[in-house]
Amino acid sequence: MPVDPWKNLDGFIDAVSLVTQEKHFKRSLQTLTHSLGYELYAYINISFKSSFALSNYPKEWQVRYLQKSYQSIDPVIEIARRTMAPYTWSLEDRQFRLKNRRGFAREANEFGICSGTTIAIPAGFGHTSFLTFASNDTSFASNARLDHVPAITAATFTHAFITLRRPRASASGIVRLAPQEAICLRWAAEGKSMRDAATVLGIKYSSARSYLDNARDKLGAVSLIQAVAIATRLNLI
Repeated sequence: MPVDPWKNLDGFIDAVSLVTQEKHFKRSLQTLTHSLGYELYAYINISFKSSFALSNYPKEWQVRYLQKSYQSIDPVIEIARRTMAPYTWSLEDRQFRLKNRRGFAREANEFGICSGTTIAIPAGFGHTSFLTFASNDTSFASNARLDHVPAITAATFTHAFITLRRPRASASGIVRLAPQEAICLRWAAEGKSMRDAATVLGIKYSSARSYLDNARDKLGAVSLIQAVAIATRLNLI
């Protein structure tokens, strides 16, 4: 009888339901990843101007991927988002050989990200999250057993844990707040008005408003409330 690659899924669900510490969650996700025959995992939440990632991919690749906005050319993200179904891929696939993606594929290969399974998850409010299990073997994923129900279950529980527990990102997008922008936004998160924040910080009201406007623009937010929510999720304040 063939070994069930999803035999550790119940243990992962139990762990997600009980653990409160980030390190224990990562350990459980790593165990599930290895039981599926993969070495690497990556959870990424993508919105208009910000991205959040929790992954054991090489740190340099995570930072490069987000800072260079590779999600805009990554065919895995494109196809998984379009189909909203678990998707198996390899760097040998035709879509990675297109001219505008060859450099991206070459860099991914250098970091040992050669094939995998990616599951898209509707994350609410116009966001989409993705959970990927990856291998350094370009042929592994195509030969692996892909069961949609357990794959979607694993992705959903991962998204739920990250949404509720808000662990620190292993990498985030290129959003960078200046110190005064972050401070003013934090005071806004504490319920202070722009005028109150200006008084506390000893700056002009117009300066406080400018700092908050800049922060809102950097975060791609349409309101101060949304800016606070995004900054909190990205651990910027």
